Amino acid sequence: MRTFLRRILLLLLLATGLAPAAALAAPALWRVSDADSSVWLFGSIHILDKDRNWRTPRFDAALAAAEHVYFELVLDVDAYATLTRLSMLYGNNRDGRLLSDYLTQEQQDTLQAFLDAHGLQRELIEPMRPWMADLTLMSLTLSTGGSGEGAITQQAGVELVLLDEIAEDRRRELETAETQFRMFAGLPDTQQVESLMRTVAASDSPDQSLGTLAELWHSGDVEALARTMNAALGPVNSPMYRRMLGDRNRRWTTEIAAMLARNEDAMIIVGAGHLAGPVGVPTLLGEAGFKVERIDRSVAPASAASRPNKRR
Repeated sequence: MRTFLRRILLLLLLATGLAPAAALAAPALWRVSDADSSVWLFGSIHILDKDRNWRTPRFDAALAAAEHVYFELVLDVDAYATLTRLSMLYGNNRDGRLLSDYLTQEQQDTLQAFLDAHGLQRELIEPMRPWMADLTLMSLTLSTGGSGEGAITQQAGVELVLLDEIAEDRRRELETAETQFRMFAGLPDTQQVESLMRTVAASDSPDQSLGTLAELWHSGDVEALARTMNAALGPVNSPMYRRMLGDRNRRWTTEIAAMLARNEDAMIIVGAGHLAGPVGVPTLLGEAGFKVERIDRSVAPASAASRPNKRR
């Protein structure tokens, strides 16, 4: 049960966590500055092939110099206990309705064909609200690439790899698990159903596979990831895109501006999709008047380490 809940929590992030320069061959990293301070932005991917070498000297130097490291969520033991409670509170129907009650007959037939094709039982998701059924099907049908060398696994995701390295007093989070659950649960029923059916329709698309997303992320192809997000969530001005990305990015932009105002040495690590497109965090920070630089591997990492380390 805990493994399944962990996958759901990671998918809460993955659903919002994802595409100029493939030649960089490294995940995108930005430095954002005002007159006298700077912070770092790094776009992560939450499920990754375990043998992929994605770290660079520049990233490691910036991470070591950071006073605080901000994640969307801190995925520690307490997060899993909270997840169990919130899954029951927000993910299951408590008014007697079933998943089928949200769907038209055509949608039910399409869903059943999907379940049959993947060997899944309808009873598994029937008590759930559409958004929870959506994430559950994503979890159960992800193409993980097996368990051997090169397997794609949540244990290899950026956040879980880094969590063991970062002392507890340096960790910070931009949101709480409850905030993310409320975000999904607060969607109108029609939008939840639309997302569920979009997941069913895209389940066999190679563009939506974890392997493809991992390659785009690792190459630093931010624009391609942005296009992938459009395909998954709809256009930038759609209600789903605004709720999942645009509104949250604007809140985080305000928080990052406050970090710069108090001269905090920080690294912000969030799903790569939050850093892409016209309402991505780098774009919003640039519009707010901050200097935003895309940093590539050709920049000597010593300059990051040479900044005064104000960690206390």
